[in-house]
Amino acid sequence: MKKKLLFLNCVILFFLLLSSCSGSASDEGDAVVTYLTISSEGGNEKLLGKSFTFRIKNNLNNDITSESEIFVNNQLINGNIYTPVEKGAYTISARYRNLPANPISVNAVINDGVNFKHRILYEDFTGTWCGNCTRAGARAKNLRLQTDDGFVFIGIHGPSGQDPWSNAVSAEVEQFKNVTGVDLGWPTMFINRNTMWDDSENYTDMSLPLSQLKAFSKIGIRIGSDISGNTLNVDARISFAQAFSGLKIAAFIVEDELVGKQKNYVPALGPPTIYDYVHHNVLRAKLTSSVAGENIPDSQTGISNEYSRSFQYSIPSDYHRDHLKIIVMVMDSNGIALNVREEKIGISNTYEFL
Repeated sequence: MKKKLLFLNCVILFFLLLSSCSGSASDEGDAVVTYLTISSEGGNEKLLGKSFTFRIKNNLNNDITSESEIFVNNQLINGNIYTPVEKGAYTISARYRNLPANPISVNAVINDGVNFKHRILYEDFTGTWCGNCTRAGARAKNLRLQTDDGFVFIGIHGPSGQDPWSNAVSAEVEQFKNVTGVDLGWPTMFINRNTMWDDSENYTDMSLPLSQLKAFSKIGIRIGSDISGNTLNVDARISFAQAFSGLKIAAFIVEDELVGKQKNYVPALGPPTIYDYVHHNVLRAKLTSSVAGENIPDSQTGISNEYSRSFQYSIPSDYHRDHLKIIVMVMDSNGIALNVREEKIGISNTYEFL
């Protein structure tokens, strides 16, 4: 009886995994142009006086900017660069051979007081067994091309028993975000922890994450660390340019550039099995007590205040130290990431003032 139940559970798990990561003959890369995407390099929000550079691509990732007409508030502009002279929101649209293109909105803001560099958080629930998960990796590459160091990536591998880099912390994050193969499967992608980046055949449209990237943040993050033997000592500091309440801090260890086998269902991205696939920022450990974060006392989040948090981590002998990084994020009371930063271990950085 026990053997029958075990067999039944294995069959159910197999079909859950299969349904969450199945291939399609219509994956992006087939030679059919059906729509356009508009993006603003470096994000959709910039300081007044800074120029917006727009890119137009078709769904096959071909850059057709030079062949397209670009409009700002329905007015045709010359070329693909526009510098607002007034603060506010601007609607950007494009035209090329009557193909559909969703307009985007960009915002010119005024620099007031102390400001810090802002980054968005991109969490990718992935698996080496998951053929459609290569789309999420392709999105990360495209996003990096369109931002000036504007995001931090975390690869959360799972589920347990299916991926060689799955671990207790990645399983904890899966439970936290309900990525269990029932409601959400693999790949699942979140921006700033609260906005789901729907998995689709389109891995070239960066409009959703770029819409979350701000011209600046009122929260600055500084990360410092040193190594003594196998012990990593981390000093994380948060500075506030305005008063906040209900904030949380979460910190993690990731390992970059892990090379291994990856299943692939997207012909444009490689063969059915990629044997030397490079996996970035693979989640290895948490530094905070919970993956959801720890509360920052309101008494320490006033304007011009600095909050500090120290961590210690024992580095496993089989990890590549040169590839290990620390990731620190600050979230609001709803768990939305307000700012995030990464740094290699053994390096101390400074606040990024604008």
